[in-house]
Amino acid sequence: GGICNICFANPNPSITSTAWNFLGGSNITNIDLMGLQSVTSVGDNFLSNCCFLKTVNLTCLQNISTIGRSFLQHCLLLETVDLCSFEKVTSIMDFFLCACDSLKNICNISGLRNVKVITDYFLASCASLISVD
Repeated sequence: GGICNICFANPNPSITSTAWNFLGGSNITNIDLMGLQSVTSVGDNFLSNCCFLKTVNLTCLQNISTIGRSFLQHCLLLETVDLCSFEKVTSIMDFFLCACDSLKNICNISGLRNVKVITDYFLASCASLISVD
């Protein structure tokens, strides 16, 4: 058992950042973050160690400028990530998408065009990665 799907459907302008370990280590398989449109800062361990996570919709995170450590780290079943909405991101901390064993595709990497700082282990240990566009 466990949580299969989570949907933050209704935009909540009062949520501007995510705290440490946002849903990290949970048993979710799918998540839609559409209600987090006002978030400008993503804290450490955002959805990290979600070993059963297969899909995540990141398109609503168009206002984030800072991504904390271990963003989607160790999400073993995640196959595709679309970064099109990350145009305002200027810094990415350690372990961004690190150790995502099934990650095959990263779409719209050009969404990271304003990044000034990328720290250690960016996309490290993603052995299945075959396409970055």
